[in-house]
Amino acid sequence: MLGVNTHPSARKQINDRSTDLADLEISVRMAEHCWMIYVLAYPLFDRRVSEALAAFRGLHEPARAQLVAPHVTLVFGVRNSSSEEISNICRRVAATTSVFSTKFSTSELSYDPFEKTHKISLLCAEGANLITSLHEKLYEGPHHDELHPDIPYRPHMTVGANADRSQLKNANTASIGHFPIKAEINSLSVLQLADGKLNAISSIGLKM
Repeated sequence: MLGVNTHPSARKQINDRSTDLADLEISVRMAEHCWMIYVLAYPLFDRRVSEALAAFRGLHEPARAQLVAPHVTLVFGVRNSSSEEISNICRRVAATTSVFSTKFSTSELSYDPFEKTHKISLLCAEGANLITSLHEKLYEGPHHDELHPDIPYRPHMTVGANADRSQLKNANTASIGHFPIKAEINSLSVLQLADGKLNAISSIGLKM
């Protein structure tokens, strides 16, 4: 789910761009009295992979799986722009970006010291440069100062999270599909996190 930027007072505590917006559980708690805007890309998988992915997340990140669909985070919890401004930036970028394919080539189990939890991520290989380019272009606006180039951006999709590593170490990501797992990115989705709720604002299609 979502890698997060939060309110400035909390942002220093969670400043790893490799953290997926999948980590909305913590964002939700931090955002009880503020709002944040995110931009996500929802990869489109074939039906078998989608079903296997849902089953895997249901086992290894059930709360997050109910909160948001599998995604790659492109813009992380900005507060210096309105949802309308971010949607307009997405429309501008989408108008010059064609639908593209990506492949998740491997999985990684790592520890997030900011959230004090272990995570399983699927890492992008093919298409990673295009996703990174989208990420950079989508920060070309009044919220640009919320982009921190010193924090590496890693295109990925979080599919598991648990404070207890032993609960994830034997998780078999091969059950999702054989690597590389193919997907298509065909739209940008703008969401607002406010009062602990995630609301869809707009979905903008890429060029066909």
